[in-house]
Amino acid sequence: MTHWTFRDWKHHTIEKIVGNGLAAPEVHRADYLRLQIGLAIEQALRHGRSGLGDDEPVTP
Repeated sequence: MTHWTFRDWKHHTIEKIVGNGLAAPEVHRADYLRLQIGLAIEQALRHGRSGLGDDEPVTP
């Protein structure tokens, strides 16, 4: 299994949220974006609290 660095994860996550958010029906778009952005922030905070940097692997 290949692990992404935080930098890679961040880039992929942004592209996923934007791509899927734009494709989502307008009626569900805001809810999708709120959920995905919240999850991404939580993951970023876990990574930062662990003392890891941008070039270190992200662990689920």
